[in-house]
Amino acid sequence: MPPSTAVASEAKPAGLFHRGLRRAVHGVVGVLFAAALSASAAMAASDDFNIGFIGTLSGAGADRAQDQLDGFQLAVKHLGGRLGGMEFNLSAFDDKRSPETARQLAVRLTQTEHVHVLLLSSDEVVSAAAIPVALAAKTFVISLDAPAARFAGKECSPYLFSVAGLAETMHEVAGQYLQAQGYGTVVVVRPGGAEDAQALDAFRRGFKGNLAEIVSRRGEMNFDDTLDRIRRESPDAVYVLDSGGMAVNFLIQFAASGLKNEFRLFAPGSGFDQTVLSAAGPASVDALSVAPWSPDLDAPSNHRLVADFETDYGRLPSLYAAEGYDAAMLLDSALKAVDKKFTQGDLFRAALRRADFASTRGSFRFDTNQFPIQSYLVRQVTTDGRDQLVDEQRGVLVRDLRDGHAAECPMRWVPEPPPKG
Repeated sequence: MPPSTAVASEAKPAGLFHRGLRRAVHGVVGVLFAAALSASAAMAASDDFNIGFIGTLSGAGADRAQDQLDGFQLAVKHLGGRLGGMEFNLSAFDDKRSPETARQLAVRLTQTEHVHVLLLSSDEVVSAAAIPVALAAKTFVISLDAPAARFAGKECSPYLFSVAGLAETMHEVAGQYLQAQGYGTVVVVRPGGAEDAQALDAFRRGFKGNLAEIVSRRGEMNFDDTLDRIRRESPDAVYVLDSGGMAVNFLIQFAASGLKNEFRLFAPGSGFDQTVLSAAGPASVDALSVAPWSPDLDAPSNHRLVADFETDYGRLPSLYAAEGYDAAMLLDSALKAVDKKFTQGDLFRAALRRADFASTRGSFRFDTNQFPIQSYLVRQVTTDGRDQLVDEQRGVLVRDLRDGHAAECPMRWVPEPPPKG
């Protein structure tokens, strides 16, 4: 049968679609090529390479998983509709940001449908419910989003790869940058929650100056009290851990209050992403962020991603789209290297570890914990020639950085050397 993409809500696929050509926004699928079979039947009847995708495709934060899924499919389109020269099936499911739903989907995909690779695009809490299920089934997992740090250390696995790296690494690098720039006092604005507290701890490891913390309720959209507190603290800079709609409202209110003219505003790349910039409008101009990717990176794969993503999907690409694109190119390179012998686990793992593909980030390779060794940039929001809000590089903060957990991982193998030049 032809290669296909299935998109589902919870555990019931909505139908089959030719991969790489489907449009989807927040889990709502525009049907271009429908087939009469279910995704389960397609996988069971096919000897093709089978991929499962579990991500938050509806509700708050759905833009992240959608960008990763669309970036993956754009790469497939650039590869001529195949991976490693072979046909495959991609079945995508919405976990609705529920750990239990993600766990159930992982059970189904790895134990019933026996996918060969599981792509995960969920936050740390949700993905942590799915990862152990897949690893127990000895299914290869590629994490498109940042998983919990323990999976890069003591709980690493020969079956788990990450193309995203760890969120804590980005926060620590941001702290180091503000320290190096001479900022003596920083206010960190964050929602309540364990993940955000961990992000603050990582930032503290990099920043050694005076630190004040302002915690708001998750989902808060009125920042009057927060802005008053910032004004009283009178810091040298503000580091924002809000994301999504919270980040949009904070940016707008920060600018309207006049504080934008007084204090430098920083965030991780995951906070000031393309969706946030588009929604916040001019209020986001000059805001700075730290990320391992920028749309103006001079890499051939990145040029193709940026040029074609907007044409195909009607919006500018983000870091998440770049991660999805890289994941498809990684699989393509591994399948070519093993000459389609993807059921030979040791052989396929070795091919994945080589990461022999042209990344949108330029330099990309795996450490011994199978998490990326990558560079981090500082970016500033500006307007391009079409008056669109975009991130532009303002310098490389650190090159080929390890995440710091590889030594805790019991796997021992020799990573590929860094590229020359």
